[in-house]
Amino acid sequence: MKKIAQHIILILLLLTIPIVSSPDFDGTLSVFKVSPFQREFIRFVLVVIFFYVNLNLFLPKLYSRKKYFLFTLCLLICFGIMVFVPNYLTAENGIPARHFPMQMQTTANPNGNMPPQPMGERFPQEDFQHKNNTFYGQMIFSSLLPFLFSFLSSLFIFKNIEKKELERSKARAELLSLKYQLQPHFLFNILNSIYSLALLKSEDTPNGILKLSNVMRYVVQESSKDLVKLSKEIEYVKDYIALQLLRTDSSLDFSYTETGETKKLQIAPFILVNFIENAFKYGFNAEENSKISVKIIIREESIHFNVFNNIVTRNITDEESLKVGLKNTLEHLQQVYPGKYSLHTMNNGKTYEVDLKINLL
Repeated sequence: MKKIAQHIILILLLLTIPIVSSPDFDGTLSVFKVSPFQREFIRFVLVVIFFYVNLNLFLPKLYSRKKYFLFTLCLLICFGIMVFVPNYLTAENGIPARHFPMQMQTTANPNGNMPPQPMGERFPQEDFQHKNNTFYGQMIFSSLLPFLFSFLSSLFIFKNIEKKELERSKARAELLSLKYQLQPHFLFNILNSIYSLALLKSEDTPNGILKLSNVMRYVVQESSKDLVKLSKEIEYVKDYIALQLLRTDSSLDFSYTETGETKKLQIAPFILVNFIENAFKYGFNAEENSKISVKIIIREESIHFNVFNNIVTRNITDEESLKVGLKNTLEHLQQVYPGKYSLHTMNNGKTYEVDLKINLL
């Protein structure tokens, strides 16, 4: 609705151009009674209409589908309309307003005050045909530049739209790659942890299966969406953390804090989880005192996300996938929240901290 209103305002502003630029404009609407202005104003309206028809119909339906013959035919028809319709609509008694002077004769009466009278015969046929051809040539020339400007500007915008759509498609593909990075190594590790719990007949086994089910359901159902409820994303994060904690022991000092209300806020899915995955990869070792903390603070229209971990001795077998996942997350942040987020990382060799703030509206 907002975009429609913007286009209406833009069209109204464009239509004021031929009015204020007309030499016949005197500050009133009487300019619309002037035949030459009427013709040019109608042509300008047709130029604006052609711009939107070309942008939204001819280019996407014909040009982009390589139907070049139909595309060219439509352009020629539109150009013909732009050339002949304005003059036809402003013709008087069906005769186009050519503005060719009629030959006059001055037959003086005895008093010498006889006004000029039309001659009894018109231009010779050849002269009339020449001036007629000249008139239509002028119409074609006066329509050509506006037509080309409208066509080229709509083509330029269409190409930019195509480029942005390709970038969005690439971003979606990269995001899907990021989403499915929790397969297979994550799944294998979690399944092994649940299997170990089952062997020990641990009471945590059913809960582990439930959390894994929740995580997989979220990935399947929300992976194709651009935005999800913030409350759902946080639940996914907590289930993901719960599954990671199945693989840890008392050597890990872990804390999770969450403040604020999610209300009706939305967020791009899977933005947060990669930072948590990295924290568990680089911040936990059963043979060392490990520490990981996750903080989520929601204030009005923004989320403040902080992840801290000690850097422990760890053999990372899938380090490359972690780097790719982090790169994809950063690119996705830039694409979804340009100018609306701040990301700071601090690494002193012993600890690593990520501080992310996103304006969600």
